[in-house]
Amino acid sequence: MPGILIADDDANARLLVDVVLSHAGYEVIGADSGKQCLERALKTMPALILLDLSLPDMSGPDVLRALRADPRTRAIRVALYTATPMNAALSDFMEMYDVRDTVPKPSDP
Repeated sequence: MPGILIADDDANARLLVDVVLSHAGYEVIGADSGKQCLERALKTMPALILLDLSLPDMSGPDVLRALRADPRTRAIRVALYTATPMNAALSDFMEMYDVRDTVPKPSDP
């Protein structure tokens, strides 16, 4: 099964996603910072990154820009894992960086 990288500084949010996706048969890789997300994305080349917009060392948008700027990670699918409500600015940002989905936080498993 393909790996899914969850980048969120909230340990409980990562645990919830890990439990749900592991139960569904996915390998889950956790990252609690933007830098760690970038490092683990390069190392594991996940099929999907669930990316929180608010990380302690880099913003989610900065992580996404770095992912898209690197030819090795450019094609990794990214979904935003966020409590930020959808608005025009977020929609434009998603289109600009080829983000196809959002997963609301908190989520119903």
